[in-house]
Amino acid sequence: MLLRIPRFADPWGGYDMIGFGDILFPGLLVSFTFRYDKVNKKGIANGYFLWLTVGYGVGLFLTYLGLYLMNGHGQPALLYLVPCTLGTCILLALVRGDLKDIWNYSSEEASSRDSSGQA
Repeated sequence: MLLRIPRFADPWGGYDMIGFGDILFPGLLVSFTFRYDKVNKKGIANGYFLWLTVGYGVGLFLTYLGLYLMNGHGQPALLYLVPCTLGTCILLALVRGDLKDIWNYSSEEASSRDSSGQA
């Protein structure tokens, strides 16, 4: 499945395409960081969600810039989106000292923490 985005400056009415996989896989990482931030009570500035959302936007910009510079020849969007999202997440976690924690994080641990904390 594809999203078709019209080219406004194209006199022939062409369009650019982005696949759902290019949206889905980085989106899963962004939603993971949102859940991680919420469970670990991280704020906007010291969390990961905002920074990965910005990284995803930068990756989309780079995708369309590459598409423009290569005269409309298709580019794999994940080539730009993965480094901008996963790279941002790994670098931030490394700098903050959270890399081991975020790498080993699972929702089962979070649900057991929540249920034991409420008892």
